[in-house]
Amino acid sequence: MKRIIAIALAATVAASGLAAIAQQATQPSQPTAAGTRGRAIDGVFASVNDQVISHSDVRNRMRWMLLKFAEPPQDEKILRELQNQALESLIDEKIQVQEFKKLVKDQDISGPEVDEAVDDVARQYRMNREQFTQAVAEAGIPMEHIRDMEKASISWSALIRGRYYKTVRVSELRIDDMLHRLKSSLDKPQYRIAEIFLYAPDQASRDLAKTRAATLIQNIQQGADFQTLAQQFSAAPSASAGGDLNWLSPGDMRPEVADAVLKAPEPPLVLPPIESEGGVYIIALTGKREPQDPSKALILDMEQLVARGEGSTAKLEAAKASAKSCEGLTKALEGVEGVTRTPMKNLGLSQIAPQFRTPLEGVQANQSTPIIDTPDGGKMVFFVCQTRSGDADLPTRAEIKERLFNQELTLVAERYLRDLKREATIVRR
Repeated sequence: MKRIIAIALAATVAASGLAAIAQQATQPSQPTAAGTRGRAIDGVFASVNDQVISHSDVRNRMRWMLLKFAEPPQDEKILRELQNQALESLIDEKIQVQEFKKLVKDQDISGPEVDEAVDDVARQYRMNREQFTQAVAEAGIPMEHIRDMEKASISWSALIRGRYYKTVRVSELRIDDMLHRLKSSLDKPQYRIAEIFLYAPDQASRDLAKTRAATLIQNIQQGADFQTLAQQFSAAPSASAGGDLNWLSPGDMRPEVADAVLKAPEPPLVLPPIESEGGVYIIALTGKREPQDPSKALILDMEQLVARGEGSTAKLEAAKASAKSCEGLTKALEGVEGVTRTPMKNLGLSQIAPQFRTPLEGVQANQSTPIIDTPDGGKMVFFVCQTRSGDADLPTRAEIKERLFNQELTLVAERYLRDLKREATIVRR
């Protein structure tokens, strides 16, 4: 499925998160997830089929998870939940690697494969490997912990695809059905939304969930990555996709969510917490589009540059002067700090919020917009790589098939892991 711009409000330089955690790690007065102050507690936290998960393992995973926050949370309940999630992710990884070694006895994940995965992570932080290694060390996280985490991910992905890739089927009928539903919604206003659902079945937990939601929203507005927080905190099935629900008409939403979306100002923005049956929703509204003739849609491939802080305008002006095309941006941004670059493919002009759409009107391929103010005080510019007319709203049959296939494969993997955990000997201490 075609994907559009990540939440504009959440764009930030990830290195600042690394610095914040590095500072937190050196402050003995900072509360730990176990509720202690200044005490490094080692020992066994849990065991999985007699393989140990130590207190150090859990602390390192928590530090890694906290990198996604703009400001490290001080709420003990949030920290305790992070601790539980850190432990559960480590338990999952132990089981995944154990199953891989059990079934793939004559193979192992090679060092270069792990190196490549770590490099991919580093690129997400706009760093090369050396910069990333130094930043992770300053945050108090051993690089071996990152490598073990990536190795587990590679092992599990290889195992699932090797075992189930040929057995998962997506019928043409399912593709036809989804395509029909997508076409039938084109004559209605639609909204691009993402969700974080905090499960809270009773009033006591509901009050706590609203407090947690307010904390998460504050971090998102300060620059934390919405998709990562959704993966960590959301109890909705969309968590594995970073909370992304794609384009929906109000009739496809829960009534309370639809009511809040319809009353919201122009996107992009994150709505206040929404109480619902069973819990509380955090909704990110990232786009709105009115019904239109798809054949008249203008489609753009672009690069978005966002700069913040002192000299942000000068940095963008220099990039505009140096880069004569999107391909030239890489060289133009070499050695430039504090600029976030986001590729935006197959984006319909009508999908963009009006305050950003107006500067793009009339901009041709290999041209850029004037510098635009962002809602959080930063500066932004769009480089247009390519323009074309056509249907920007509907995915191709191949894209629909891939989306449905990945959904099925994810469900199979979740059931497989759940069965393995049920059969494993897990001791939490």
